[in-house]
Formats: sequence, C-alpha cells, structure tokens
Amino acid sequence: CHTNKTLEKSDRPASTANYTLPEHLSVSASFRMFWDAWNADLRQSGNNLEKYIPSELLIKRFSLHNQNGNYLLTGYLHTAADFKEENLLHIGGHCIKYSDSIYSFAIPLKILPQFITLPGITYIECSSPVRNR
Repeated sequence: CHTNKTLEKSDRPASTANYTLPEHLSVSASFRMFWDAWNADLRQSGNNLEKYIPSELLIKRFSLHNQNGNYLLTGYLHTAADFKEENLLHIGGHCIKYSDSIYSFAIPLKILPQFITLPGITYIECSSPVRNR
C-alpha cells in the first residue's frame, strides 16, 4: 500500500524515549517482562512519560494500582549498604523495610527511569497478581 498523503502536524506521533535498564542492575523475569511491556506500551501511546496512561492490558497484566491518577508499580528490592530510603521518598516512591537489605516498594510509573538508577539497588522484582482458581 502506498499513499502520497502528507502528515498533518497532529498526525505525527509524539516523540517518546526508549528507556533501557542499567547493565549493573539485576532484575527478576517478572520485572523484565514488565519493563519490556511498559516500554512498548509507552511508545504505542505516543505520549511522553508525564502524560502517559497505561493501557488496560498493562494495568491488568501487572496489577498496577491507580492512586489519585498515578499508576503504581509494586514489588521488592534487594539493596546494598549504600541504599537510602530517603532517595526513593524524594523522587515520589514509597518503601517498607523488611530486613537490612530487603524492601517492598510502590512507585508511580512516571518515576520509573529515576527509580532504576537509585544508588544501592541491586535487584528488583515485580509483585505478581494473585489469580483465583
């Protein structure tokens, strides 16, 4: 199929970044699946991260929680000694400490790129939805 139609300004998709995980960061298979699906969903939406609203499929598949218009990702962190809870709180996330190196977390999707670069995070795992049988 070929067309000579020229794109109107409103027909152009908004430019979105393609986010990559830092090489030093270890992640679970569930987080890797989320990361890949989130990147694809973000690109497909055509919005930047600030205006991005996840698709219903992504919300359901990864049990994202809507809190006052912000969709939250939850999971678990393994951390090194230099991890500081304040850094996560400062960018808008929340965490609960279970041991010296294990935390649960909840973060808005819009801070995901800053979250993965926080010092002291060594491993990230997504929460998995519970399914009734």
